[in-house]
Amino acid sequence: MTLFFSSLASIFSTPYYFGLMLNTASIFMCTSFSAALCIKSGEFNLGAEGQIYTGGFICAIFLEAFKNLNPILALTIVFLLAAVSSGTIALISALLKKYRNASFLLTSFIISAAIVPLIDGLISGPFRNTSVNLLSTAFISKKFRLPQLLPPSPLNPFIFVTIVLCLLGGLLLYKTDFGKKIRIFGIAPEFAAYSGFSEKTILFSVSFLSGSLNGIAGAAAVAGTYFTCHKGFAAAFGWNALSAAMIANSNPFLLIPSSVFLSIVLTAADKTSLFSNSGFDISSLIQAVILFLISIPFFRRRQK
Repeated sequence: MTLFFSSLASIFSTPYYFGLMLNTASIFMCTSFSAALCIKSGEFNLGAEGQIYTGGFICAIFLEAFKNLNPILALTIVFLLAAVSSGTIALISALLKKYRNASFLLTSFIISAAIVPLIDGLISGPFRNTSVNLLSTAFISKKFRLPQLLPPSPLNPFIFVTIVLCLLGGLLLYKTDFGKKIRIFGIAPEFAAYSGFSEKTILFSVSFLSGSLNGIAGAAAVAGTYFTCHKGFAAAFGWNALSAAMIANSNPFLLIPSSVFLSIVLTAADKTSLFSNSGFDISSLIQAVILFLISIPFFRRRQK
């Protein structure tokens, strides 16, 4: 425990760990906003891992294919492809709910559970970089990598994008008519239906936007942090996104501090595991405890 608090304090005095913490927080902001949108509409998107993985995989593969293009043009195309692909995956769950009355929560989780091993197989097989021992795709060209703001940490300009995104998301949900419809539909779907709100418009738009945000986060993780899509990289972000959203009570304005808080705790836990030679994953344990503690009051509120 002493080592953990020591690691916690050292994050703010070590440029690498401070930058790593902020970089992780930027991914959490994007993915937790995705989770918060669905929660506000009355649904749970449990397919974040597969959607993030898809965005990262598409980013790595297409940047390799676009290596002769202008970097800005190539990154723009790749991020759009990642957003559309992951958004379409989430949209499938919305279609199943609308036309087959299937559970959005369940289908999003099942589809993600199918996508993850599929991409694992592609990374281990036809798209594997055989020049290294890591199970990953080829490393993207240096001209496509997002610039570092605090070397040697992976902190990059994506953090500013996600901060603005959360602020705009808060304005969308609390200052626009469409945002009010999303929140009313999440609280009282029957009332929303009788008021003439379009369930199809809300369900389809929110699910697609939720998946797109996860795809963008995956692409940003590859272009700004890992520079390759390695096997299992998205596992660190899926459930943490839900944790950060629930800590913030799905308020986009509060996603910024909740993401930073969660990133600080998990970065300190990872550092503790590294220096203590722990035989188990402390960060996963802390993640499970946080998710468990915040889920109890959350579901109590929903049952009232």
